[in-house]
Amino acid sequence: MRGGPIWKHGNSKTAGGQTDARSVIVRRNAVPQACFGTVRVLPVHAAFFHRPGHTSGGSRAAAIALRKRVHVNTLITEPDTIEIDWGGAFSTGGDFTLPATIKYTPEGTHIWWGRTEFSASFDSAASETPIEQRVTHFSDRLNFAGTSVVHDGDRLDIAIAPTATVLLRGDDGARFGATAIARYDVGRSSAGVTLSWTGATHASDTNPAGTFDLGAGYGYRLRPSGALGHLTVHANGLYERSTGAGATFSFFEGVEYQITEQFALDFSAQHYTIWGGTPDHQIAIALNWNSGKLHRARR
Repeated sequence: MRGGPIWKHGNSKTAGGQTDARSVIVRRNAVPQACFGTVRVLPVHAAFFHRPGHTSGGSRAAAIALRKRVHVNTLITEPDTIEIDWGGAFSTGGDFTLPATIKYTPEGTHIWWGRTEFSASFDSAASETPIEQRVTHFSDRLNFAGTSVVHDGDRLDIAIAPTATVLLRGDDGARFGATAIARYDVGRSSAGVTLSWTGATHASDTNPAGTFDLGAGYGYRLRPSGALGHLTVHANGLYERSTGAGATFSFFEGVEYQITEQFALDFSAQHYTIWGGTPDHQIAIALNWNSGKLHRARR
């Protein structure tokens, strides 16, 4: 592992004017303008709703943050910054949720302090109609993770993230597990895979003893500059299998519009359990805000 900063801009220019495809830990689809903070898009790729029969073992908001790391956004938040992800997803069946994630990476030179992002995820609001009357409430779980970069390569980067989920309503106990993330950048393309497992301290019909999922994603910036350079198309697939339930597959696609270096929007279509379960189709709009450096650089 190389020393020094790990938050590199992936689309830097070489002396010949060509795009340097190296680096993925900090956002690679930057708009070439001045920046006093960074707002990045939140592609919403996760299990939003705690639907009966759906056996997702992790937090919906945390899964969103995980899916977005493999293409248009960063592997970890830039050190010495706080980042807030916030979005909304609206099901064709009438349910909706507003997931949020708060992330912080301290500045330092160690894996555990400088290359690790600490995050907390929850649903700021979730609204559903389980029977006839609509119910709107705060998140049914809180998810915590520490995402550490263990390999910082020119094109390939790898991270691991121990996770803990505290169940607040509906189920008892907690879930513990880990996730591995690998991402590869070349040119204007980014691709990655995620592998996760979580286990329950108290299993139930809606809180399976174990859940395994395998995800893959791809993003492509349309042009290196100009109007189309603000657009990145992306897609994700998710295979999931839980104890006592069959395997399911979900698919997500969308486009990110990088308005400026500070602002971006993501519009996505989400198709849950299109194989192995009852399909649920959603439309999602998402936003990310970054505080910028919290401390002034030492002279």
